[in-house]
Amino acid sequence: MEEVGTAEEKARAAQSTANKKKCSCSLEGTRYCEICLENPNKRALKIKSARSSELASDIVVDGVRYHVQTEKLGARKPVIITHVCKDGEIISSRKSDYSNLLGDYGLDKKLGELMEKQHMSAVNMLKTEKPKVGRNPSIYLEEVKRLLRANNQRGAIRVLDTALTEHPFNPFLLSYYGWLKASVDRDFARGVEICRDAMGIFKEEAPFGHEVFYPVFYLNLGKAYLAGRDKQNAVEAFRKGLESDPENADLLWELKSLGRRKKPVIIFLKRSNPVNKYIGMFVR
Repeated sequence: MEEVGTAEEKARAAQSTANKKKCSCSLEGTRYCEICLENPNKRALKIKSARSSELASDIVVDGVRYHVQTEKLGARKPVIITHVCKDGEIISSRKSDYSNLLGDYGLDKKLGELMEKQHMSAVNMLKTEKPKVGRNPSIYLEEVKRLLRANNQRGAIRVLDTALTEHPFNPFLLSYYGWLKASVDRDFARGVEICRDAMGIFKEEAPFGHEVFYPVFYLNLGKAYLAGRDKQNAVEAFRKGLESDPENADLLWELKSLGRRKKPVIIFLKRSNPVNKYIGMFVR
């Protein structure tokens, strides 16, 4: 009897040990299981969110927690973006364009496979190398603004070159980069495109129902147009920015400097026509 009791105890102990060692990360909705937290070199399994356009995983590497998120953006910019985050900050990103798949049969399945492949590639990157943690985007922005106040545009674009290697999809960094790309590098079309991409990224990433839009996006877009001597589109951009912030000093100054070039209220009449002047007093 003693041997039987010992055998039963051994069996129960073995089962208990097996249960303890079983990782529960495979359970849907589980982000960190006890095994993963106790063994920091073990990575949590990929988790698919309830939304088919998003994948998310929480990974523990050498005792440090990372969050990997992959999402599909809208049709305007058909891209899949993967962010690796630490302590709430994006430390690396990668992007892939899927415009070549639009219209294909079985598009949803193909996108799902592409998202999973890109997502797991980022997860596997954490297994082989510790990601480089750069500076916060706000620190780069302050440095850029300081250089711009000192009228050092070339220095500012050099800082942005570095910043965008670490934060390639930050809309504020991109917006300034677009303006300076047009102003410094004289690549006008590309500068305007980058400014517009920055606005699109900001709108895509804004929470649902978020109506606030920073006028700096329109300010930089207008400056990019001005660099290419496209004053009409520059004025339209500045005015659009004032819809968000009617008292914005930078936008008002830019418009004032272009005041004589404002689009007339009645376009088939000259700006000097009394009718345009009179109506303009009430609608400007």
